[in-house]
Amino acid sequence: MQESRSGEGTFFVLTRSDAKELFGLDGDEAVWQFADRYRSSPHDREDKSVLDCGTAWDPIHRVLTDGTLAHNAGDLPDNHCVLGGRRMHEGADFEVIMVRPDIVSLVAENLQKLKNADFLVKYMALDPKQYGQTPNETNGDVIWSMFKLIHQLFEEASAEHAAVLFAVKRTGSTP
Repeated sequence: MQESRSGEGTFFVLTRSDAKELFGLDGDEAVWQFADRYRSSPHDREDKSVLDCGTAWDPIHRVLTDGTLAHNAGDLPDNHCVLGGRRMHEGADFEVIMVRPDIVSLVAENLQKLKNADFLVKYMALDPKQYGQTPNETNGDVIWSMFKLIHQLFEEASAEHAAVLFAVKRTGSTP
């Protein structure tokens, strides 16, 4: 059975004041508006604190965990790269997850250890029925490239002692 949660994902580096603002929000709509405002900010795009990853987040989470999209799959810190952090909202329309600064540094350090060949072996081993498609080397190379950008974002967030937020809006949904 396919368990895809298709949708475009975005990673954000959050300052301490941004994280405080996020924690103070009331309701799902406010959480999504925060993420959407942050994603749309030209300033944040220029300083690389926002990274659109398309749908590459799905296989990346699977590779880093047990091959599923369960938020509690796999081990810390790998499972916190995409879906394993603190759930700010989880619903049919969108999902927002935050990784604390102390965990961000652990994720960054651990992602550094994963080499291209090992990543591709794990990617090629994904169950096509669960993943929703058959893994192939061409897609694996593209996903590896996005993985490296995500790793870089975690490294930069770690250096700033910042949190990382991941948001995914489901295809065709409106929060």
